[in-house]
Amino acid sequence: MANTYYIDGYNVLHKSATLRNLLDLDLETARERFIDKIADFCITSGTRVILVFDGMGAQRVETVEHHRSAPGLDVRYAPSHLSADAVIEREVYNERDRLEVIVVTSDQGIRDLVRGMGALTMEPAHFLTNITESGRDVSDALQRTQRNAPEFLEDRLGGAVLDKLRDLKKRL
Repeated sequence: MANTYYIDGYNVLHKSATLRNLLDLDLETARERFIDKIADFCITSGTRVILVFDGMGAQRVETVEHHRSAPGLDVRYAPSHLSADAVIEREVYNERDRLEVIVVTSDQGIRDLVRGMGALTMEPAHFLTNITESGRDVSDALQRTQRNAPEFLEDRLGGAVLDKLRDLKKRL
C-alpha cells in the first residue's frame, strides 16, 4: 500500500454518491462530512493523506483546522491563483519516493502528469469504495471482538494461573 495519498478534494467529493445530494444543498457540510470520512480512513489504515481543495483566496497554500483532525490527515486549500491540481503536482514533484504516492482524481491531465513523475493514480470511485470497505472491515472486526470479549478478568486467565490465584487467596 502507498504511504501517501494526495486527494483532489472537490473532484472526489463530486464523485461521492452519498454526499452528492448534500453537496447541492450545503457545500460546507458536505466538505466536512467528506473530511470526516477521510479522517476515519487515516485512523483505520494508518495512511497519510493530503487532502487538497481549490482555493480560499489566499496567496499561499493554507492548512486549515477543521472540527475533526486525525493522525496522518492534512487538509489544505490552494491559493486563489492555483488549482488543487497545481498544488498536488508541486507536492508530488517534491516527494522523495514518488513510487509510494497515489493521486486520487478523475482529471486526466494531472493523472498523466503525476504518472510521468512515477506516482500512481486512482479513480475517485475506486478510492471511495476502498474507504467504505475499510470502514466496514474495522466495524466488523470490532463487533467480533466485542462479542468474543470475556467479561471478567478470570475468564481471560488460564487454568494454572487461576489455580495459583485461588491458592494465594486462601493463604491471605
